[in-house]
Amino acid sequence: MRNTGLLLLLLLLASALAAQTEFDIRAFSDSTKYGWQDWRDRLEYRDGLLERQQLLQMYEIQASPIRSTIIKSMLVPGLGQISCDAGTKGSILLGSELLALGTSYLFYDRSQYYYRKYLDATQVEEIETYYNAAQSPRQYSLIFLGLGLVIWTYNIFDVIETTDEYNAKVWRNIVEEFGRKTVTLGSEGIQVRF
Repeated sequence: MRNTGLLLLLLLLASALAAQTEFDIRAFSDSTKYGWQDWRDRLEYRDGLLERQQLLQMYEIQASPIRSTIIKSMLVPGLGQISCDAGTKGSILLGSELLALGTSYLFYDRSQYYYRKYLDATQVEEIETYYNAAQSPRQYSLIFLGLGLVIWTYNIFDVIETTDEYNAKVWRNIVEEFGRKTVTLGSEGIQVRF
């Protein structure tokens, strides 16, 4: 324990001796390392930065967060696509999911009908007939349930791509509408650029 403490103290002293003793203000304030030749370049960069910040604030308001669209599509397939202005794609996904799950339920219900008859049957021929009749709809029910799972999984994958495309379109529209205009009306009033 003592050796560890002594080693740490020695390392601290060595780092203090190797530290820079003088602050070089000229190297710190050299604006040419950023590509600025004079104060006009710095001013232009600052104005461009402020403009990008304003555009990003508008983007944050209008863009659709990917996490919320994924959650929407996990709960209701196609809802994330609909919220990203891809209503046709979202409606197709929702309709196909409902169709697959509804068909699965119908086959399951048919299978249960024959299974209940199988349980109530007393003759060997009836037992075999109802048992065989219950098997085929049950298999179809599982197939359509699997299809519903595939559609649901594709829906989650697709909502990520749809949200990215929507957000890119929102950014392009913001840049086209507000970027580098000579006259801008904003919360700060009317701005005129020359």
